[in-house]
Amino acid sequence: MATKKATKTALKSKSWKDIDQDVRAKSMSSTAFKRMIFARCRKSVIVIVAIVVVAGGAKLFLETEDVSNALTKAGRALPLKTVETESDVLSREWILYHLDLNRDGLNLLTLDLGEMKRSLESYTQIRKAELVRLLPDTLFVSIEEREPIAKIIASDVGRGRITLLADDEGVIYEGIGYDPKQVRSLPSLDGIRLKRKDGGFKSIAGMDILEELLSEARTLAPHLYSSWKVVSFEAWPNIVVKSDFAREAVFEPNPNGYRRQLAELDYIIDYNKSRSVNKVVRVDLTLNSQVPVTRASFLQ
Repeated sequence: MATKKATKTALKSKSWKDIDQDVRAKSMSSTAFKRMIFARCRKSVIVIVAIVVVAGGAKLFLETEDVSNALTKAGRALPLKTVETESDVLSREWILYHLDLNRDGLNLLTLDLGEMKRSLESYTQIRKAELVRLLPDTLFVSIEEREPIAKIIASDVGRGRITLLADDEGVIYEGIGYDPKQVRSLPSLDGIRLKRKDGGFKSIAGMDILEELLSEARTLAPHLYSSWKVVSFEAWPNIVVKSDFAREAVFEPNPNGYRRQLAELDYIIDYNKSRSVNKVVRVDLTLNSQVPVTRASFLQ
């Protein structure tokens, strides 16, 4: 009993000072350790990237400034010496004059190519213009012009009778530089009303359909096409062709082309020539025609 009591007393007599104070840090798990290392590395990487970006930006700024200064200095040393032109109709002299390139002291790098392009394309005859700098001292000017498919004889106040040209898009313009022989060979366009617009003329609808007919005629029956004097929209959507062989030949627009109608017209004209019959006045080549041919003897 005594022993047991003594033990109890000894336990009671101990204070917090008697408790073992050797508290050791709990060992860190491998996962926590990896997280700590990753966090520290990430901070280091961010700092390094920031330093690189700042240094690189400063270097790029300095290099850009150097390039800009170099180009400015080089520009002063790049006078325009040569102008190369490419055009089917408009002459080199016309291009140089309208771009004001006959002056001395022009600088290749300071030329406003966008404004020069707009200036050229303001002429209705020009479908598209391209200007390119060819270092060190050459400007290249390429012009794509409209291809006329018919001419229009009109009257203009102050100028009298004028000849206008029309392309497959229905654009009407005064042709500059075209070969007079080419213009004379074009059929005249009739049965239309010209309307003014912005100092020029409104486009004519249906010219793409007319171009299909004229193109096939030039290819399949050039002997017929060469005799066509007038093409008219008076019976639109049908197209009336007036020629030496037939006073009027009426064509009907066909999505499959005009081969059949051209072949019929060719046959009728050849038949009349071979038999020396009266001149054909009217040939109706439309599908619903009941009386396709009218000759002069039938007219009253």
